[in-house]
Amino acid sequence: MNTRAALSASIVGGVLTAAYLLKPIRLVRVNGACSIYWTARSWLWNYPVTDDYAIWDTGDPNDEQVLDSDRIRLLRIWRFLRPFFVSRGYHPYVVKDSTKLFSALVPNSSKTNEKMSFPFASCFYQTDADAEAFFFSPFVWPARDKFGRDVMLKAISGPKPTGELQAFRLLHSDALRDDPRNHTIPVLEYIDFNGQVFIVMPRWYHAILADFAKVGELVRYGHAFMEAVVFLHEHNISHGDIILQNMVMDVLLSDDYKTTDPLIAGVRGPERRYAFIDFQTAKVDDDPEILQAAFKKDVAYLVASLEAHLRCIEDVIPKIGPLFDSMKDGESEEQPTAAAALSRYNEICSSLSDEDMEREVAAVRWTDGRLTYRKTPSVYLSDC
Repeated sequence: MNTRAALSASIVGGVLTAAYLLKPIRLVRVNGACSIYWTARSWLWNYPVTDDYAIWDTGDPNDEQVLDSDRIRLLRIWRFLRPFFVSRGYHPYVVKDSTKLFSALVPNSSKTNEKMSFPFASCFYQTDADAEAFFFSPFVWPARDKFGRDVMLKAISGPKPTGELQAFRLLHSDALRDDPRNHTIPVLEYIDFNGQVFIVMPRWYHAILADFAKVGELVRYGHAFMEAVVFLHEHNISHGDIILQNMVMDVLLSDDYKTTDPLIAGVRGPERRYAFIDFQTAKVDDDPEILQAAFKKDVAYLVASLEAHLRCIEDVIPKIGPLFDSMKDGESEEQPTAAAALSRYNEICSSLSDEDMEREVAAVRWTDGRLTYRKTPSVYLSDC
């Protein structure tokens, strides 16, 4: 080695040593194996993704400074991870306007023109503008797979398994995955990055973002979610956060259809599927006695979510009112279990004729005993 080469090697070695001393290198593991590329990238980015699941935590949402700081940090995490997900065949949406902290997220890869089938949502939008999403949850980011199908990426656990990871592993086990009573968002893949566990889910929309035009549509909607809770409890899982934003259906709609008054109708046929998402507060335990309080909370939350729409058909099935009232108090010994409530619901609905199921629903919402009636007739997708 000549003098110049030796001097260059010495300088490089010195720089690397100084850099290491200033910021030690931490090996990054991807899918269980050390990655030189991701170790180097992480070092350059100052390790935005550690194996601590707390990296996704946020502070006081009422403190604007904290909110902005958390958002900047979390957006940086997802931007850092983008090449990783692309290498796995998923193209994360991008920020529409990088000059705005609260900008929408939009696709930057082509949408498939093929007709979707389960587990992917039926797609009723045409342009990428209609596919816009917003960064509401730090854990979740929309993407498209290599075939142009819309999916969601979600961080659900660190190295120590969370209740959400345990619940999904159980619900999507070989024994339970295909049970028709299992109304849980499908998991397409589990991905590990440096101890952080992500799931890939098909992107479905919120279950109430389309009109309930007919009695049968509401009956099937109620049955699916009541049956879902029975299934969870039967396998010693409590959801813990049964609210409308965690209840979805296998549909993607254009923004034009989500802002009509009333909402667009004609997408809730018997083929429609419903599911729970977001098991972050889920509890899994082999001893059902330990979960009794959580089960009762699930039942109370379930009825609070369902009754806003199902009580719009109380004139057709008046017995549904007393059933729902009995489910509300999670402290009461008289509150029925999810299984007992579903049994009673099925019994009540069994008296409905085909004609009853096809009846138009006059109201669009029930609130504290008062109905809000639709101002115009239902607008069907087939007429648009």
